[in-house]
Amino acid sequence: MTARVHLASFIAVMATGAVVGCGSSGTHSSTAVHHAMRAPVRSVPSSPVLPHSGGGQPTVPTPGPTGIRPSATSVAVIRAWSDALRRGDVRGAAGYFALPSVMVNGTDSSGGAVVIPIGSRAQAEAANASLPCGARFLSADQRGRYVNALFRLTGRPGLGGSSCGTGVGETARTNFVIIDGRIVEWLRAPDDPGDNYTPTVPAQPPPEPQPVPASPAPPGPTI
Repeated sequence: MTARVHLASFIAVMATGAVVGCGSSGTHSSTAVHHAMRAPVRSVPSSPVLPHSGGGQPTVPTPGPTGIRPSATSVAVIRAWSDALRRGDVRGAAGYFALPSVMVNGTDSSGGAVVIPIGSRAQAEAANASLPCGARFLSADQRGRYVNALFRLTGRPGLGGSSCGTGVGETARTNFVIIDGRIVEWLRAPDDPGDNYTPTVPAQPPPEPQPVPASPAPPGPTI
């Protein structure tokens, strides 16, 4: 199943982090991060990461729940990433991204997937700094090639951080591809049924009233 991403921008905050050690390599100043953030975020018309719709538009896969437990290594990376971002350590969070890697964070005005290519550590820091909320890891399941992680949104300090506004306390999901302890693909994912008080099954219209059958006439003479 595929769908275009359409969630509110604050949900983009979610990603991964954890116990697997992979600090950022190299040193980048805030100036370098801001410079990378000024690079235009573009909708890539053709991406090896994303399938395409019949009209040629890149679409974002949205695989459903499986209940399959992902590897402990993947969960550790996801948890560590989110822990680093939540405490405002943008550089540390960026260190969990592979070079190259990609972040898919919503759609543009035409509905095409917005792809942020990450080819340097400064670009990884800029991508992480663009996520205004913090994220607390809750759970994950394996959905084909993706690890779908559920997070609780929080505020966060640090570069690009914010109070997260009305997003605080809401949940959000991200699909990850993790290879060799690094995030290779980060894709914003929609809610599952039941997330954020959504119904677990589609609402059904009430049944139409059925006519009441007429009672048979009593035996005997009538007026």
